Amino acid sequence: MAKKPNKETIEHYKKLVDFGCVVCKREYGNGVYSTPCIHHVTGAGMGKKSIHALPLCHTHHQGTEGIHHLGNKVWEEKYGSQEELLEYIKESIWLGITGQNGKGD
Repeated sequence: MAKKPNKETIEHYKKLVDFGCVVCKREYGNGVYSTPCIHHVTGAGMGKKSIHALPLCHTHHQGTEGIHHLGNKVWEEKYGSQEELLEYIKESIWLGITGQNGKGD
């Protein structure tokens, strides 16, 4: 049975959900909000909870333009490396840029 995420991880995931899809935000501007799923950058999936995660909408996560459909190499060539996107999120959250509620946490 998978270990439940701790309080810190849950709070981090909430910030990612509030942020919205990182690809949509980078491609279409900070005013865009697309409801995200959590993509685990480590590839550990649901069994291992990690703060190394990206908020991706269905299209960019599992859809036809998604990382799980295109594969890491093609997806990263198109949208940037996962590490770059993690850094973008970290900087944006630090600056108070969010998605749906328009407020920084």
